[in-house]
Amino acid sequence: MSKPLSTAMLVGVVASIPASKIKALTERPLQRAAEALWPPTLQDKELVGADPTGHPENMPPAVLAGRVASRLGHEPLAVSRSLQIQNVVHYGFGALSGVAYGILACTRPSVTVGAGSGAGAAIYLAGHGTALPLLRVQAPPWHLPRAAFAWEFASHLLFGLVLEYVRRSATTLLTLESPA
Repeated sequence: MSKPLSTAMLVGVVASIPASKIKALTERPLQRAAEALWPPTLQDKELVGADPTGHPENMPPAVLAGRVASRLGHEPLAVSRSLQIQNVVHYGFGALSGVAYGILACTRPSVTVGAGSGAGAAIYLAGHGTALPLLRVQAPPWHLPRAAFAWEFASHLLFGLVLEYVRRSATTLLTLESPA
């Protein structure tokens, strides 16, 4: 593997840490704002992935962890354990996304158009729009309450923006490329 490519991977994984943190920190305020515009019903808030504030144990990574534990013959996971696993999944998936984005940004700079927002949208569509519905963990976005789609999509856009900002800043510092 070439040095620029391995450095791009490292920069991508490092950039994923603040991107994942910002995503996590903004979900609650984004949820409040979206629900003020499009108030969900109590039934809406029971859907997987619809209410991280009131039902954090019902978010896709926690649900998936519970299903895996069950299939492996384990007792149901305690809520605290589900939430721990959820954090590992969020940051792990963020790191994998950061590595992939770092490689693509290095080899196909056009992916950085939109300052990373396209990457955030693509990650949302790959996960919440495709993989989770195929795994029957979460309903597809068009079946979720409008507020749930809005805050989750917006948090992914922020992830992409921060990912690109940190990647670009680190890349410039490492002089892998000239600043845009």
